[in-house]
Amino acid sequence: MVFPDYKQIFQDEGIASVREAYDFINTEIIYDWADLYKRESLISGDVTIQNFQGFTFAFDHTVADESAIACALPDSRVVAAFGIANISINFSNRAMMRKFWGPSTKAFAVFGDNYDKGHFIAHNSGGPIDINLFPHRRDINRGWSKEGKKYRLMERHVAENRGTVVFSRPVYNDFSCCPAFIEYGYFDTSNKLEVDVFPNKNELLPPPRLGAHTAY
Repeated sequence: MVFPDYKQIFQDEGIASVREAYDFINTEIIYDWADLYKRESLISGDVTIQNFQGFTFAFDHTVADESAIACALPDSRVVAAFGIANISINFSNRAMMRKFWGPSTKAFAVFGDNYDKGHFIAHNSGGPIDINLFPHRRDINRGWSKEGKKYRLMERHVAENRGTVVFSRPVYNDFSCCPAFIEYGYFDTSNKLEVDVFPNKNELLPPPRLGAHTAY
């Protein structure tokens, strides 16, 4: 697993504004994320770039069928998501989310009994549902653990600073739609770049190798 040194990358590119950060992610990094995903997954479906309610998603779409290869391909799943945080919150989405996939304890039972319907881009930052939802470890999603408190602190900063560029990159260690790690970051209007990696699987995993600039 490779976790790039974004601060070094942004410094090398001379990124000095939210617009420049957005354009850089939109024209280069989103495709680098897709390439990195394909290299680390070894097998993938059709990875496309989609715009959904103001946010951009790289998505691995696998068409399930009854052929032998179907069980050897990844679930359809998000590769990365990014956009500009806003206050255009669709509150009807919250009611719809309760119905989407059904109860979390049943929908995500295969991963454990401690998963919520998490958002790659937080609902309070304008994030949609549907493609934006994933099995999110509850102690991270609700800020109960040490890592979760950091995650929620970053989400709140994004939600409270409209115009911030925010991104989320799930990193997988199997073919399921449940990430092993979530790489979450933002670049705000004061040119502050913050990125961290959060665990999402219950089993113990080796710590991520941070600062692998060679991935790009």
